Amino acid sequence: MNKLPGLEEIGFGDAFRRELIDLIEKSSIFDDLHPEELSHLSEYIHAYRALTGIRLYKEGERNSHLCLLVEGRLEVHKEVKPGTVKKLADIRPGRVIGEMSVIDGYNNSASVLVAEPSVLLLLTRQNLERLSSEYPALGVKLLWKLATGLSQRLRQTTGRLVNYL
Repeated sequence: MNKLPGLEEIGFGDAFRRELIDLIEKSSIFDDLHPEELSHLSEYIHAYRALTGIRLYKEGERNSHLCLLVEGRLEVHKEVKPGTVKKLADIRPGRVIGEMSVIDGYNNSASVLVAEPSVLLLLTRQNLERLSSEYPALGVKLLWKLATGLSQRLRQTTGRLVNYL
């Protein structure tokens, strides 16, 4: 994977595989994967450390990776009018971000900043496509999990919007 600005890769290769699987297992999104599936998934995911202040995603730009926050805290910011940025959310461990752009290919709808030193698992669109081609059942399982997460967030947003009608 290409070096991402401001991120330090924690490890790679077979020697790091067990540690990477341990990081993957920390997230409830992967809690029903079998050991063999976790091993396959670890072939496609990279683990990074990010320091406070690093911008992971910039609103309006296109990214080709999603992140799973394992440790730390992120903040989501949105430009509500030119020159005015509003904090929309805190992202806590276990949450996935960036999946919308990976799935639909559109630009980021918001910016994401590292609010506390964090550990992230990154999966690129290219690696998701490779994984889905090489391990179709695992690819379908991951896509269902991402779709379920997006659906839950859309329902929460719809519930909040009712207050503004």
